[in-house]
Amino acid sequence: MNVDTLSIARDLKATELPAAQAEAIAAAIGRSVTDGVATKADIQLMEERLSARLESAKTQLLTWLMGVIVATAGILIAVLKL
Repeated sequence: MNVDTLSIARDLKATELPAAQAEAIAAAIGRSVTDGVATKADIQLMEERLSARLESAKTQLLTWLMGVIVATAGILIAVLKL
C-alpha cells in the first residue's frame, strides 16, 4: 500500500501549517500506515514456512501411522496363533 506523503504534506501546508510540521506529520502518517502491511516477500516467506511445517507434520503422521499398522499386524498375528 503506497501512501502519497507529498500530497498529504501539500494539503497540510495549504491549511497554513508550517512546512516542517506538515512534512513531519505526513512522514509519520506514511510510516504508520505501511508498518503493519505485509509485503509480497513477507507472504512468500510465510508460505514457505507453512509448507515446511505441513511437510514435517505429514512425515510425522505417516511414521506414526506405519507404527500403528505394524503393531496392529503383530497383535493380529499373536491372536491368530493362540
